[in-house]
Amino acid sequence: MLTDYPHITDQDKKISKTVAIFSFFLLFPGFLFYHQFLAMELIPRFAAGFFGYVSLGALLAFLVLLPWDKDWLNKITGSRYVLWVLVFLFYTSTWTIAHCLFLSGDYITKAGIQSLETVMFWSCLFLIGLFLPLESKFLRWSFLISFVVILVFLLYFSLSTDANSYYARRIYGQTTDISSYQGFARSVLFTLLLLLAVFNSFRARACFMLGGVFVLFMLISRSEFYAFLAVCGALCVISGFRQPKYFLLLLLIFLEVMTLAAPDIMPRVEIYLKTLSQDNAVETPAAAERDAAGNTAREPVSDNPISADNAARAPISEVPASADKAAPSSRLNRQFEVLHFSSSKSWERRLALHRRAVRQISENPLMGDFGGHVLQQGSGKYAKGHTGRYAHNALSAWVTYGLAGFILYFSLTLTGFLVPARQVILKRQNTPYWMFALMLNFVCLLLIIVSKSVYWPLPALGWGVTAKALVDSKSNIDDTAG
Repeated sequence: MLTDYPHITDQDKKISKTVAIFSFFLLFPGFLFYHQFLAMELIPRFAAGFFGYVSLGALLAFLVLLPWDKDWLNKITGSRYVLWVLVFLFYTSTWTIAHCLFLSGDYITKAGIQSLETVMFWSCLFLIGLFLPLESKFLRWSFLISFVVILVFLLYFSLSTDANSYYARRIYGQTTDISSYQGFARSVLFTLLLLLAVFNSFRARACFMLGGVFVLFMLISRSEFYAFLAVCGALCVISGFRQPKYFLLLLLIFLEVMTLAAPDIMPRVEIYLKTLSQDNAVETPAAAERDAAGNTAREPVSDNPISADNAARAPISEVPASADKAAPSSRLNRQFEVLHFSSSKSWERRLALHRRAVRQISENPLMGDFGGHVLQQGSGKYAKGHTGRYAHNALSAWVTYGLAGFILYFSLTLTGFLVPARQVILKRQNTPYWMFALMLNFVCLLLIIVSKSVYWPLPALGWGVTAKALVDSKSNIDDTAG
């Protein structure tokens, strides 16, 4: 019959896996190389931001191939976790289309396009996770070579320029076509997570962790840097109970971070100690010293040639630190602004956006405020360039998709973390799929709590890998029972 699905062949399965491998490579290390070459003017601009076109092409390829595998469709749709992912994708798509149909305003159009693009990214990344063959030698070696190239390049850049950061936009004077530092760091982070999952030897993981800390430090994205430190710490603790040398690796990572922080921290320690010693030198005792005649001794004369009267008139460069204790010190490296958040304008803006999201939720806790983040505050009109002014955490899902959307979104990522955590920690499953699912969802759960919005689509990759691990695990059980 014409309505029958043809039986999928091994060649068809290879095509789906090949699409997953190449799209995954292009979306992460490939994305970084594209923008690096673009910044260096080695290639012309041919794919806009690259991530969107690759995702759309991969999604279309999967949708063409999926109907040819009825057995595979039955297998994956038999998983409750997969069904919940499909429910979430259907819900967010319907929610977005309904708002575009029944509400008017250019802000609704802008928010609708942004939401549908995100649904497309989720769908693509979820399917990549479902089909990605971690056993592929091409996959692991292409990612390994990519990371080595990135590491060597940044080591050379750091040694030759004595720089402690790398931001391609500023270095090459490109501001419009080149990805921000967050895009570069995202590519490296997810490349490292794959490598840590597929290479399970201690030496390989030690190299990836120590090299990855340096690379992500250079790329100045705090979210990815600290997320990687967190996943390294968790992996070292989990593995350390079976191989105690992982605790030594954790110590080495800590020492590396301290070494990277030394140029920022040591000058401040020296200034503090110098100020403290000067304060002790000029401090008058509670009981004033008296000479032999019983007169109060004179206050010690400062060796500082700048007196208190002319200190205010002297140039700032000539006034010692003790003359103005409130004088600001040199700016912290962006990675270590977490030690002094009050100096971070980025953090202040994020707090303001968070408070705005809380207010929007409190005004309509059930439905949220679809498109509210692109409105000019107090005007009710679309503000150009405001598509990024959302809460940088999971509350953005509540604002955009209402309470039900927020619960689905957060629950999928939380479940995607808890299921592999149970397999790896309690059942001691050390397979690449479970390890990759654990690390992906751990990182995504952490970041959507502290810094990433619902429009950051990477959690869907974790959903796909978790679904893949669950489906394969069930198939193995069924095969054993059979």
